[in-house]
Amino acid sequence: MKKTLLLIMTLALTFVAMAQNTRFSKISVASWNIGHFSLGQSGDTRLSHDELKFYKQTYCSFFNEIGADLLALVEYNPLMVNAKDDKEAVDAREAILSNYEVAQVGPKYSYNCNAIFSNGLVVLRTDTVFFSKMVQKRYYLVSTMLLDGDTVKVVSTHLDWNQGENGAPYRALQIEELISAFESDRYVILCGDWNTGKSTEYDAFAQAGYHMANHGYLGDLNTFPAGAAPRSSLDNIIVKGFALSHVEVVNNAMLSDHCLIKADLVKLP
Repeated sequence: MKKTLLLIMTLALTFVAMAQNTRFSKISVASWNIGHFSLGQSGDTRLSHDELKFYKQTYCSFFNEIGADLLALVEYNPLMVNAKDDKEAVDAREAILSNYEVAQVGPKYSYNCNAIFSNGLVVLRTDTVFFSKMVQKRYYLVSTMLLDGDTVKVVSTHLDWNQGENGAPYRALQIEELISAFESDRYVILCGDWNTGKSTEYDAFAQAGYHMANHGYLGDLNTFPAGAAPRSSLDNIIVKGFALSHVEVVNNAMLSDHCLIKADLVKLP
């Protein structure tokens, strides 16, 4: 009897240990150049107070349909509508992103502003790291989070485009800086507008052990410009320590000149 009881207890503990070692952690991640509320046009936010009701509902419906647990935005604008005459400025988080419990918003330099919104992950700290070489003032926002007890580095960034003679070489250095910064991390999620002149620029990440939503299993997915004929693979979710599935590009030219890219991530043991 005692031997039978001991065997049952041993088996039970074995099953518990196996269950703990095979935890299934799945999150939905989206990355989007939101275009600073200029509605796909040049310049900063173009929204007026008169348009607020319509666009507030439109953006809220869009984010609800996307349903991401983790949302990285670049070209974010903390103000959805600027102050005008006797009317106050409208805070974007409050207006259209209040469904996210946690928001980390980096500094805004002209159009460059990176942000991370999340539900269900514990945020330990968030840092702003400027690139060592940059044509425009650019940085990556990195948040250290906990997912089922494991530390995950989550990044929202926007690299230099082919601006002048230094745009492309500086962008290559920015990619190498990111790879180097997270070389020793097991779980990494990099989101952003990578401004790639050629999709093969993503190969540096593949060689460093990353998997990609764009330029990966499904090949090159064009995300810019939004509308009838996107032609460039500028936007991507690049991960280490995760498997990617259900990759999707969402094209809404009314809200931004970039398509949103999303994917489901499963944390690997």
